[in-house]
Amino acid sequence: MGWCPAPIEFSARFSCLSREYKYFFWNRDLNVVGMENAGKKFVGEHDFRNFCKMDAANVHNYRRHITEFEIFPCNERFEGDQLWAVKIKGTAFLWHQVRCMVAVLFLIGQGLESPNVVDALLDVDRTPRKPQYRIAPEIPLVLQSCKFEGLRFTCSSDARQALHAHLEMECRSYKLQSAIFHEALLSCSLVENDDSVLNSKTRKKAASHVALMSRPTEPSYEERCIKLNSRAEE
Repeated sequence: MGWCPAPIEFSARFSCLSREYKYFFWNRDLNVVGMENAGKKFVGEHDFRNFCKMDAANVHNYRRHITEFEIFPCNERFEGDQLWAVKIKGTAFLWHQVRCMVAVLFLIGQGLESPNVVDALLDVDRTPRKPQYRIAPEIPLVLQSCKFEGLRFTCSSDARQALHAHLEMECRSYKLQSAIFHEALLSCSLVENDDSVLNSKTRKKAASHVALMSRPTEPSYEERCIKLNSRAEE
């Protein structure tokens, strides 16, 4: 859409003043109010070492400043389910930080964790070692915008129109694929079930949830540093 001259020392990563991310998700009976109340605890400057993939060799400061947090509905529905988005804005982010934050919010939204678990994970004196948990998938994560100081972009109307046409064509293509999959889904619902085989076997029980604060933990930052130093001395 546009371009801007920049100083030789300019870095798209390190010269960035702030970034805004959006993470899209289907409601699926999640407690969105509970997620939002928990997410507001992220706002401000905190140590996010329990909400990232730690790189002790290169990163020594895990304090980051989150300036905005919001959860809102989108103009998209499927089978009565509402699409929502989490908006997180901050001055800088750690590796996988947003996906870790969202993963914990999903556990809260499912009623598996209390919103107070965010306070516990942000308190690194109380919780110096990150509990092991699966981070949220990468596909719904979007880097929405970046802010830089003193950069004024020259925009081209032709480029904007070309991008608009490209995105419109992509939307039409994916909506067409969605219609095809939806048709297949409707066809599956018309097929009669035969549960006689399933009923003759013992069904697997759903795995019970293990509270985050009771799970095995990863090495702390200090323990990682000691390990790195011992390797360097060998």
